Amino acid sequence: MSVHFPRSCLHCETPACVTVCPTGASYKRAEDGIVLVDEDKCIGCQLCAWACPYGARELSAKRGVMQKCTLCVDRIYNETLDEADRQPACVMACPTRARHFGDLGDSDSAVSRLVAERGGYALMPELGYAPVNRYLPPRPRRDGTTAAKATVTESIDTAQMSPLLRWVDRVLSR
Repeated sequence: MSVHFPRSCLHCETPACVTVCPTGASYKRAEDGIVLVDEDKCIGCQLCAWACPYGARELSAKRGVMQKCTLCVDRIYNETLDEADRQPACVMACPTRARHFGDLGDSDSAVSRLVAERGGYALMPELGYAPVNRYLPPRPRRDGTTAAKATVTESIDTAQMSPLLRWVDRVLSR
């Protein structure tokens, strides 16, 4: 079974990438919680990439700075666009309409209702970063069946590991 999994920024409530950044280039906006990189402050040390358990950071070799999903902050707040077009480009361009955007803080919003109806879940909540994005389980196929679920073959109790081994496990599990 193939699983296609986007590795965009999850705009965590407590982002590890922000706390490890030595220059303050990685930051979380107070007004909306979007996590961004100030390229003028970034020194390309890649500590944020090491800290992010979701693999959402990459180094621009050309510019020597870290890059990540900006949630298309320039689009979602652009009042010259129609309301329907104030969405991230990935949502607008998704050919299968698998991506959705909205305010999960508003329980009456369309995206909140969708997450509740489909049983949306946070990715790796046990790590404590409180990612804001939610993932939806696969939709039933047209014939009414569902895709076979992957079976877990090994379970490791990370609570029994030393902090160093837990960190190594997180890094190698990306």
